[in-house]
Amino acid sequence: MSGSFDRQDAFSGTKAVPDALAIDAERLSGWLADHVPGFAGSLQVRQFKGGQSNPTYLLKTLDASFVLRRKPPGNLLPSAHAVDREYRVMKALGEAGFPVPRVIGHETDAD
Repeated sequence: MSGSFDRQDAFSGTKAVPDALAIDAERLSGWLADHVPGFAGSLQVRQFKGGQSNPTYLLKTLDASFVLRRKPPGNLLPSAHAVDREYRVMKALGEAGFPVPRVIGHETDAD
């Protein structure tokens, strides 16, 4: 069937970050340098494909990679897009010995 939808391609991997969801890589590099011992290098930012209600990014340097979750821009319901709750839950699970990604930090500054 021609024109079929390739779900694997649509929802796997990363893509360029759209302007509406752009991140200031220089400012983020400064935050990472302050919070991640040994962080250095130029930061490449890509967005994971797929339907996340909270945009999710792949951050890469020559020596390391990280995942960043953030609230989408715009006016949001107070209880929606609770990345602070995600942070607390994942941190607690990790501290209790559950296999979760290492959580580095949570920033409340939306900019």
